[in-house]
Parts: sequence; structure tokens; C-alpha cells
Amino acid sequence: MATTIQITENIRIGRYIEVDGKRCEVERSSFSKALDQKFSLEELVDVMSKELIRREVIKADNGSYYWVETGEPLIEPQDWKD
Repeated sequence: MATTIQITENIRIGRYIEVDGKRCEVERSSFSKALDQKFSLEELVDVMSKELIRREVIKADNGSYYWVETGEPLIEPQDWKD
């Protein structure tokens, strides 16, 4: 029975892997970016911001986004006090 295992850190690929105390043979391995909630949200923000920039609704400047019509920041800057 085939099982997919996703390892995100300290990866080492060999011919065998131990799963729940059982030695299993590795048939195939691949390296791809882990799909998790954070990655999904980052991708969504990236796609949406690119589309809004293309439609000239917002503009990007030094990693910050601004409304084109008013020039105001999309996200209000926050003052952090230590």
C-alpha cells in the first residue's frame, strides 16, 4: 500500500524509511514546496496583489502597497513600542 509522507525539515532521502516502527522501502521521492495554510495564504495575497496592481487599483513601493487614487497606504503603519 502506497503512503505519501511530507517532511518539511531536516530531510534525508534513502532507500528505506521507518514509519511507526516499520521499515518501508522508498519507491520515489520529490522535492516541492510544502503546502500548508501559511503557504496558501501567501500565494493568495501574491495573486490578488498582482491583479490589483495590473488593474491599477493599488501600487507597490518598497514592499508596501498604496491606493492609486489617494496615495494612502493599504495597511496603516503601526508604531511598535518596546
